[in-house]
Amino acid sequence: MLRTVETIDSTNAELARRWEAGEAADGDALRAHHQTSGRGRLGRSFIESPGEALLVSILRVLPDSANLRGHVGWLTLGTGLAMVSALQPVAGGRVNLKWPNDIMLDGHKLGGILGELLDPTGGDLPVVLGCGINTSGAPVPGSISLSDAGFAADAETVAEILDRFRVEVDARVDAVVDNRIDELHAELTEHCTTPGREVRVTTAGGSTIEGIARQIDIDGALIVDTGTDRVRVSGADADLI
Repeated sequence: MLRTVETIDSTNAELARRWEAGEAADGDALRAHHQTSGRGRLGRSFIESPGEALLVSILRVLPDSANLRGHVGWLTLGTGLAMVSALQPVAGGRVNLKWPNDIMLDGHKLGGILGELLDPTGGDLPVVLGCGINTSGAPVPGSISLSDAGFAADAETVAEILDRFRVEVDARVDAVVDNRIDELHAELTEHCTTPGREVRVTTAGGSTIEGIARQIDIDGALIVDTGTDRVRVSGADADLI
């Protein structure tokens, strides 16, 4: 079920609250026209202008297993792939990904992904998968919106993007649950432009690593060549230098 609200602190946070209160179920989605406390990775803020972004979170309740826990990073990566696929009828090949969670359009940030695991219960592993993309406004320097790039961003077009996104998220989540990681890895290799670029990686602990991003491995981690070593990083953020 899709629920739409005008303003909320965070669509991810609200879906988590509803799940914990027993008021949400697998597949529920929440869309907002504005977030007052939108969140990104590593505690960063996600900033958008009211009414100028597509903001949505989806709750998936998955069968808990050691295999799934070993591949949870692919839920976020897969959600990014889902949005790339949803945008292709509008933006074609001009949209791609920057590892691990940025949606890019013409080399500028169009939006981002935030996946969050909730407390497992009764053999289930609930996860909230959130996405925000700029449709008709780009409030952060260096970002871009669909309308900035000359694409349609009217209500009907945005609704069609949302419909496709929900379908594509389910397809990528199913691939993770079914252990079809090779398929996702191949798709990510095609659509992620980070490999081959110079990056500055910020880890969850706050340390930084600089070097050339060489590849994304089968576990979704980024391999960075620092010049003296090859470092495998996950649970981090990467800026292009």
